[in-house]
Amino acid sequence: MTLSQEARGTVFIRRWLIGIPLATVRASRERLSKIVALAVFSSDALSSVAYATEEMLLVLVLAGSLALGWSIPLSLAITLLLGILTVS
Repeated sequence: MTLSQEARGTVFIRRWLIGIPLATVRASRERLSKIVALAVFSSDALSSVAYATEEMLLVLVLAGSLALGWSIPLSLAITLLLGILTVS
């Protein structure tokens, strides 16, 4: 079975950006433990949630005093998102 021109182009771009796939034997040694992965990857998500809250309030302040009524429901939604992120 031959790949179409488009599929070959996609494979080429993916290999160029990401690299060749790891062999199964090597892949098992490349994994992070759950504790290390949590420490490394969760800080980015937590900072994004904190940044989103600040930006949300900035937009609501610029929109005017009537829009500030949305700050509590949106803050609760972000708190729920942060809780889901922590549990996962």
